[in-house]
Amino acid sequence: MKTINTIVWMLFTGLSPILAFADACSVTNAIIELNSVSTTGANCTVNVKYSFTLDRNNGNKYAYVHFWLFSDYPDPDYSKAPGAGDLADALTTIAINTNDEPISIMTAYLPDEDVKPQYAGITVTEEDLGGKLYKVTIDNILLLVPNACDDLPFIQGDIWTTQSEAEEPPVSCFLKSGHAIMPVKLTRFGGELLDNAVSLSWTTTEEAGSSYFDIERSGDLHEFNTLGRVQAKGNSTGMTYYHFRDPAPLAGNNYYRLRMVDLDGASENSRIISIDNHTNSVAFQLLGNPVINKEIKFVLKNDDPANIRFSDMMGKSIGFSLNRSGNIFTLTPKGIVPTGLYLLSLQSGKSDVLTKKVLVP
Repeated sequence: MKTINTIVWMLFTGLSPILAFADACSVTNAIIELNSVSTTGANCTVNVKYSFTLDRNNGNKYAYVHFWLFSDYPDPDYSKAPGAGDLADALTTIAINTNDEPISIMTAYLPDEDVKPQYAGITVTEEDLGGKLYKVTIDNILLLVPNACDDLPFIQGDIWTTQSEAEEPPVSCFLKSGHAIMPVKLTRFGGELLDNAVSLSWTTTEEAGSSYFDIERSGDLHEFNTLGRVQAKGNSTGMTYYHFRDPAPLAGNNYYRLRMVDLDGASENSRIISIDNHTNSVAFQLLGNPVINKEIKFVLKNDDPANIRFSDMMGKSIGFSLNRSGNIFTLTPKGIVPTGLYLLSLQSGKSDVLTKKVLVP
C-alpha cells in the first residue's frame, strides 16, 4: 500500500537476486518505503525510507545508494564505481560508512568528489540480525521528482559496496532492485475534533492484496504509537470508506497517519494530518449525515451556539430551534423543509467560517 492521496505510484524494491562481485560479500532485501509526498512548485518532493541487509564490513565497508527515474536509469554494470558523469541523471545519492560504530551517514562520495551526496536531515539505524548480518535503515531521504504529485513515475533504486576509500574503487557487491506495484489508491484521509474524541476517516478507490490499516498517533511528529487496527477490504475497484475513533486524544496537537499493510507484509505510511485539541480548540462536527427525522445533530465545543446558521444552497436563511445536551446539539428546522442539500455553518471570530453540507431526506 505505497500510494497516497490520488496517486498510484510504483516503487522498486529488492526482489531480484544479488549480483556478487566477491565471494564473501552479501547485500540483500533492499526495500523502499514511502513516508510522504508534498508539492514543491511544479514538482513533487517524495520522502522515502530505504532498508537493506548486509554482511557488515565483509566487503561492505562503504555502501552507496542511488535513486533514479526508471526512464533515466542507465542500467550500469558496476564493473567500476560510478562517477559524476554516470550519476548525472540520478535523483540523489546516499553514502554510508558501515565501519563506524554505529553506522553513519557520510558527507562525501569518496569515488568522485564532484558527486554531492544527500546527508542533511537523514538518519541511519542498524539492527543486529545475528550471524554478522545487519539490517540497515536510511530514513528521511528526499527525492525531487519532476511534475506534480498526482503523476509520479516509476522510481529505480540500487546499492553497491566497496572496501576501498580510493577514487574508482573496486566494487564488492551490487544490488539492483526489482519492482512492485502498489496495491492501494488512497484518495482521502482526514479527521475531525469531536467532544473529547477525534474521528478519523479515509477512502480508497482501488485495493489489491491489502490486509489492514494501523492507525498511528504522535504528539511531536517524531515518535508514533499505534492506536488500533482496521481490517482492509483486500480487493476492490470501487469506493471503500473506513472510520476510526480516537476516544482519548492528547492535549494540544495530535498528529495521525495510517500504516497501510499488504498481505505480503509490505507496508507504507500515509500523509500525516494534524488535529488541534488545545483547551480552547473549536470542535464542530455533524453526527450523522443524511439526517434522521429532519433533526440535525452536531457537536459544538468552545464556541457560542448563537453563531450557528442554517440555510439552503442559495444562502437563504432558514429558522430553527436548538436543543442542547452538553456539547451535543439538535437543530430542528421550522416550517416545511423539502428534501435536498442544506448548509449548516458556524460563523464566529474564533475561527474561519466552518460550513457543513447536510442532506435532508
